[in-house]
Amino acid sequence: MGAAPARGVTAVRARDVLLLAVALALGLAWPLRSPVIGLHGEAREGLVVQTIVRDGEWVLPRRNGELPSKPPLFHWMAASVARVAGLSDVTLRVPSAVGVFAMATATLALGTAIGGRATGWLAVGVLFGAPSVWLSASQARVDMVFAAAVTLALAGFFLAWRGGTRGARVLFWLGTAAAVLAKGPAGAALVGLTIAVFLAVGRERPRLRAVWSWPLAALAGLVAVGWYVLAYREAGADFIRLHILFENVDRFVGRHHFGVVRHKHPPLRLVLALAVHLVPWNLVLLWSAVRWWRGEREDAAGHFLHAWWLTVLAVFSLAAGKRDVYLLPLYPAVALLAGRALAVAAAEPRPFGRVPVPSWVARRVPARPALAWLAGLLVFVDAGVGAVNQVWREHREARHSLAPFAAEVARRVGPADRLVATQDVYDVDLMVVAYRLDRPIPRAPLACPSEGFALVGARPPGDGVAVLARGVSRDRRIALVRCAGELRGRRP
Repeated sequence: MGAAPARGVTAVRARDVLLLAVALALGLAWPLRSPVIGLHGEAREGLVVQTIVRDGEWVLPRRNGELPSKPPLFHWMAASVARVAGLSDVTLRVPSAVGVFAMATATLALGTAIGGRATGWLAVGVLFGAPSVWLSASQARVDMVFAAAVTLALAGFFLAWRGGTRGARVLFWLGTAAAVLAKGPAGAALVGLTIAVFLAVGRERPRLRAVWSWPLAALAGLVAVGWYVLAYREAGADFIRLHILFENVDRFVGRHHFGVVRHKHPPLRLVLALAVHLVPWNLVLLWSAVRWWRGEREDAAGHFLHAWWLTVLAVFSLAAGKRDVYLLPLYPAVALLAGRALAVAAAEPRPFGRVPVPSWVARRVPARPALAWLAGLLVFVDAGVGAVNQVWREHREARHSLAPFAAEVARRVGPADRLVATQDVYDVDLMVVAYRLDRPIPRAPLACPSEGFALVGARPPGDGVAVLARGVSRDRRIALVRCAGELRGRRP
C-alpha cells in the first residue's frame, strides 16, 4: 500500500479536530449522564476521587480507607474537573471522554501522516465502530485513559521516527509517562516492547536520534517516577506490595489470587475477544495475511501497525489476569490498517481487484466507490453501534445496580449517624454504597453494633434487628439494619 510522507502532528487540520470534538460531544452526551453509577467498577474509582476532593489527598488518596489499586492519573483528571464543575457521575466520567478524544485525535494524526486525510478519517470511523470504544469512553474506569496514553506514545514515536516535528517527540515521552501514571510500569513496558518488535521484525533503521530527547526523557521520568517515590514515602512496603508486586508482577505471572484467575481464563480468550469485538474491521488482519502469503510486503507504517496490535495481544494473552477491555490499546492499530485498506479500495477502479466475487455482487458495487458514500456508511454504522451499546448498557446496569438501595440507605441514615459494614458484605457492594453516600464506611467486627446502622450480608443478625432496606446485585444480597433498642423486633 502506498503512503503519504509523514508531516508530523501538524498534518491534522484544526477544523478536523474541532469536528471530531463536536461529534464526540454529541455521541457521549447521553452515555456520560446515564445510567447512574451503581456498579463497583466505576464506584471504585469514584471513591478515590471523592477522597481527593473531600480531603485534599492528591499523592496517595485512599479508597474507603484502603490503598487504591491503580496509579492516580485518572483520579487527578476527574478531581480537577470536579473542583471546577462539582463532583458528580458526569464529572467522574469526563476523563474517559477526554481519553477517547485523545485516542481518536492521535489516530487521525497518524492516519493522515501515513496515508492522507481520507485514511485518517476512515480510521477514526472504524475506531468508533467498535462497541468497546463507546463503552469505555463513557465509564469512570482507567482503561480508556490508559489506552489513550499508549496511543499517544506510539503515534508520537512513529511520527518522530519518520522525521516529524518536536511535537511528535513530546507526544511520545509524555504519552509514555501518562501510561505509567494510568496503569503502572506495564504502560512503559507495552510501549517499549512494541517499538522493539517493530525495529526487530520490520528490520527498520533505528533512527532513535529523531526520537530521543534528554530534557523530555528527564521530564517524563520525573513525572512518572516522582509519583512512585512520593507514594512510597507515604505507604512504604504496603505500596510496593500492592502497586508493583500484586498489580504488575503477580497479575502477569499468576501468583496468589491470579493463579486462580489463570485457570478461569483460557489462553486464547483475548484472541477470541479480538475476533468478536472488532468484527468486521478485523478482517483486514486476514487480508494482510493473504497479501503476505502472495508475496506482497508492507511498508514501514504497515510493519509498525502490525507490531503494535500483535505486541498488545501477546502481552495480555500471556498475562494471568485477562479482561477483554485490555485489548483497547490495540484498537487504533487495527483501525488504521482498516482505514488504509478502505482508502485504497475507494481509490481503485476495480474495488475487488483480482479477488473472485459473485457477478451479482460485482454489478451492485460501483466501479469507483465514492469516498463520501463510504464515509456516510461509517457514520451510520458508528451512530447505530453507539446507540445500541448505550441501550444495552442501560438494561444491563439496571438489573444489577445498587444505586436504588444506596438511595434508600441515604434516606434513612443521616450524615452524623454511625454506619458500618459487617464482614459478610462483599467489598464490591460496599464500594458502591460508600460512593453513593460520599462517606467512608468502616468494617465492624461484630454482627451488629450496639447502636447505629449496619450494612449486612445475606442473613440479618438475629431477631432483635430491624431490617430497613434490602438490595441485590448479581445474586449478592445486602441489607441495612438498625440495632437500636426501640426498633427491636420490628421488620418492614
